[in-house]
Amino acid sequence: MTAVDFDPTDPANFSFWTEERLRYGDLDMLAHVNNNAIGVFLENGRVHLFRASGEDIAGGLSWVVRRLEIDFVREIQFPGTVRTGTRVAALGNTSCTIRQGIFVDGECRVTSTAIGVCFDLVARKSVPIPDVVRARLAGHRPS
Repeated sequence: MTAVDFDPTDPANFSFWTEERLRYGDLDMLAHVNNNAIGVFLENGRVHLFRASGEDIAGGLSWVVRRLEIDFVREIQFPGTVRTGTRVAALGNTSCTIRQGIFVDGECRVTSTAIGVCFDLVARKSVPIPDVVRARLAGHRPS
């Protein structure tokens, strides 16, 4: 699995977007959006990318996170919305590397790298990424 490198702080580098409205309940004691809410924004971006790539076509398959790195670049404050850019950086046999950026008004606030593993929900083990899903995920890789 060879990763394609790109700058996750530049919104122009993302091909897939989700948007979330910030909630008052997302705040911590310092009035920042807390790390749990940020994890949810990242998860929603990954889940929507996997679903758009045909996860539901491949019956009985899903994705599990094997590794997750999050870099908090700058605080996020309520109220407002966040946009999460999601992109495939690498495709392996059973896994893929996902890079993400969370943006407020076009400015990067969070970056993330996750390794997702294609998972058979019945057999409870990793399995090769189906060809149709692989082809769609490859469409979200940088050139």
